[in-house]
Amino acid sequence: MFRIHPTLLVIATMLYPVGAIAEVQGTQPHSIQRLLKRSTAPSVAERILYLSTGRRLPSIDPPKNIQVSNLDGLVEPDPLKRPVFRPTPITPPVPVFDPSGRASLSQRVLRRIEGFDPLIQRYSKVHALDANLIRAVIYVESAGKSDARSHKGAQGLMQLMPATAQDMGVSNPLDPAQNIYGGTRYLAKLLGEFKRPELALWGYNAGPESVKRRRLPLETKRYVPEVLRVKNLLDQQGT
Repeated sequence: MFRIHPTLLVIATMLYPVGAIAEVQGTQPHSIQRLLKRSTAPSVAERILYLSTGRRLPSIDPPKNIQVSNLDGLVEPDPLKRPVFRPTPITPPVPVFDPSGRASLSQRVLRRIEGFDPLIQRYSKVHALDANLIRAVIYVESAGKSDARSHKGAQGLMQLMPATAQDMGVSNPLDPAQNIYGGTRYLAKLLGEFKRPELALWGYNAGPESVKRRRLPLETKRYVPEVLRVKNLLDQQGT
């Protein structure tokens, strides 16, 4: 029978629980090897065994097929470290034109607009804009009425606000020539700034600051698709 050396037994009491030592003191021939397998420092125990008995045990292979789970979740977060704020890029809520919602245009309004066609053609070329875009703005803004006024103070065919009219060099917004000149110039300026027709129309109706701040009023949300719808129908008619 193989007995545990007294020196090893003393050291084992320091490395193993009492229950583990009591278990290996039986008659099993490999109890020392089992004790080493339970040890948290088997190399130290083997060294003690060699110094006390002069014997070496075969090296203990590490257990196989043991999968260690990710231990990152066990690390407690630092309470002093604040999470980094990464803002989500804001996509402008640009109204999308839906060509399926087509409807016929008012012939009465179109006949009114035809009376200003020479002015539309002239100033659309001056400012490099599509003439049908100008016609569509006039159609939606004033229905072709040169004396149209809004409750907000907009005037004329393209419904220029007093401040906008002054900035565009318009002294009389009710004059069709001045109004179309000022409105076309202002729309060309917005198109040059925002690069997209829907954004230019947004700025034309609600102001350029509304586009920059991404604040889309309900009126403008309806206005932009309507202008694009009218322009699409005018393009189809070959106006």
